[in-house]
Amino acid sequence: MDRSLQQVNTILNLAKLTESDIKKDSHVLQFIPQILDSKQVKLLEVSKDTLEYINSGECLFIKGNEDAHVIICSNSNSFELKEAETSNSMLLMPSLLQGTLIEDTGSRTLKKQEVFGVYHTYYEMRLTRPKLQSLRNALAKYPYRGKNSEVIKEAVGQSFTELKVMIQASEEEIINQLQEMPAAKVRGKWRLLDVGFLFGWVSYLDSILREKKLSLEEVTLANIENWMGLYDTEDINAKCISLFMEVDGNSLRWKPEAVSQLFALYLLPELRAFDSKDFFTAWQQSMPVGVMTNEEHLNGVALVDYDSNPSLVKYLPEFELPEEINERLDILFRNRAKWTLQSITPYVQPLTDNNLNVAALLTKYARSSTINGVKYYSSKY
Repeated sequence: MDRSLQQVNTILNLAKLTESDIKKDSHVLQFIPQILDSKQVKLLEVSKDTLEYINSGECLFIKGNEDAHVIICSNSNSFELKEAETSNSMLLMPSLLQGTLIEDTGSRTLKKQEVFGVYHTYYEMRLTRPKLQSLRNALAKYPYRGKNSEVIKEAVGQSFTELKVMIQASEEEIINQLQEMPAAKVRGKWRLLDVGFLFGWVSYLDSILREKKLSLEEVTLANIENWMGLYDTEDINAKCISLFMEVDGNSLRWKPEAVSQLFALYLLPELRAFDSKDFFTAWQQSMPVGVMTNEEHLNGVALVDYDSNPSLVKYLPEFELPEEINERLDILFRNRAKWTLQSITPYVQPLTDNNLNVAALLTKYARSSTINGVKYYSSKY
C-alpha cells in the first residue's frame, strides 16, 4: 500500500505498543514523540475521528490476555486489531524537514538523518461489536437472591473499575449492557439478579394485584414502589420495574416477552426438557394477570422439538452458549436440524458486528434451503 509521507504521519504519531504490553489485561496506549527502540514501537492506522479523540487528550485502552483475542477500546467503541503490510518500506524518524520548510539557498547540503526503524507492517483498527458474555459470567459468581438472603455483611460482587479491567469492551458498552441485563449494584458492587428472585418479585406483585382485583394498567408507579418496598430495596425494585414493565409517564403495562422469558427460565432448568403440552399449560397458568404467552417468546431461551414423541420444550438459553460462531452453530444444529431466520436470530445476533449481520453470518457459516416458500438454515457439514 503506497502512502505519502503526510499520510504515514497520520497513521500514528507513534504508539508505544510492545508485545508484552499486548499480553497485559489492560494497558493505556500513550502517544509520545520520544522513541527508545524500533522493536518497542508499532504503527497504528487511525481514522480522522479517532485521531481527533486522541488529540483531545483521551486514551485508547488495549484489553486482552494470552487466552483472549486482543482488542483496543476508546471510551465508547471497541476495535479489533489487524496486522497489514505495506508495499513500500516506511522509515521511522524523530523529525523530518518537509519540502516547504527547507530554505532555497541555491546550494544543496546533505544532512545526516537518524532512522529508528524500517517498517513493512502496521496495525489497522476495525470497529467491532464486543463479546459481552464474560460480563454475565463474571457477575453470575455473585448472584443476588434478595435482601433477606444476604448473610455476609461485607459487600460482594464486582466494582465497575474491576469490570472495566476484565471485560473486553469500552466503558460505554459495558454500561449499556449492565442496563439491559438483569444486574444491579448492591452496596457498591455489581451482581447478577437470580432468576428465582426475579420470578418471586413478579409473582409477589401479581399476588398483590390479584388480591386487590386490579390490573397493572390500573395502578401507578408510586403504588408499585410502595407495595414492593417490603420486598426489596428501592434500587433493586427500580431495576425490576425497568426489566419487566413499560413505563409511560404514570401508565404501566407488563412487557410480555420479558415476563414470558423469565418464567420459562424459571420453569425449565431443572428438567432441561419438558413435555410441550404440559409446559405450555403451566407456562400460561403461571403468568401475571393480563400477560399472554407466545411460542415466539421462547426464542433465545428454549426451543420446541416437534420431531420428538412427545414433542418437547428444551432449555437452551443464549447466554449459556459459546461465543465462537462455529461452536455455537454446532450446538444449535445438533438440537434442531433446520432453523428459520426468526428463530435463530436471538442466538446469532450477539455475535454480529458492523461488517456482518445475522443473515451474512449464516450465509458464511451455515447452509440455506427453501421449503414451501420458507427459508431455513442448517449445518454446512
